Amino acid sequence: MNEKDRILDRLRTMLQERFDADPNQVTEETKLSQLGVDSILMADMMIDIESDLDFTFKTLDLPKNPSVGDVVRLIQESMQPAG
Repeated sequence: MNEKDRILDRLRTMLQERFDADPNQVTEETKLSQLGVDSILMADMMIDIESDLDFTFKTLDLPKNPSVGDVVRLIQESMQPAG
């Protein structure tokens, strides 16, 4: 399993646990708003993601109405070494 798939799998699990989202229906194109995740809930989730995956977000700059894929990309960018 590559890093992107590992991150996506963790997000699916978290969305299932917190919002009862069917992980089989959560794709990179799924908008967080479709799952009932607003900006406050997303900020809370980001803190848990940092803890679970042992990294710190370099930025929390997400587009308006982000998709699961947007979050995956933000995590990947934040996990990359500076340079």
